[in-house]
Amino acid sequence: MPSVENEAKLLSDPMGEMDDISLGEAVRQARKGRGLSLQTVAEGVGISTGLLSQIERGISSPSIRNLRAICEAIGIPFLSLFAETDGASREAGIIVREGRRRTVDFGDKGMVKSFLTAHDKGALQVMEIVLDPGGSSGEESYSHEGEECGVVLSGKLELWVEDDRFVLGAGDAFHFESRRPHRFRNLGNEQSRVMWVTTPPVW
Repeated sequence: MPSVENEAKLLSDPMGEMDDISLGEAVRQARKGRGLSLQTVAEGVGISTGLLSQIERGISSPSIRNLRAICEAIGIPFLSLFAETDGASREAGIIVREGRRRTVDFGDKGMVKSFLTAHDKGALQVMEIVLDPGGSSGEESYSHEGEECGVVLSGKLELWVEDDRFVLGAGDAFHFESRRPHRFRNLGNEQSRVMWVTTPPVW
């Protein structure tokens, strides 16, 4: 994160800290990390999709007003763009900023997986799984090699491991061998959030 001195400098002259290409790439990564389309963000800012695309490609320099509006539309702090780029070399392979998570949206399954591990070369993979009401892994159980465990962060989760059914609430944790057929779904009327760990990585 920027120091107090650097933060003051960024606020007074943010464009001086990075070139247009780096800034555009930071915007693009943040937008894609939140699963937002160019059109959605552009409409939220009040600019054309073409202009936002040019900003992301480093062809156009955004005004401070537009850059703040872009950050607001994406849902990230203004200074996070600069912090992420500033420390990119130190953070690579170690840190995953919230706005730069790799995300998979399963659409009609009502499930979104966000990957919290910086890469898939290690022995484990950590995800945050968000399930809409009724969202699930699917009607059929599945299995694979390895182990998995996790904790329900919020909401209510139904977990099947083979023929055993478990209902878990916030704070409840689980651990089982992945070769045992399993499936899960959100039982509640609100979103469920689960921290899910698998080893080895399966995605």
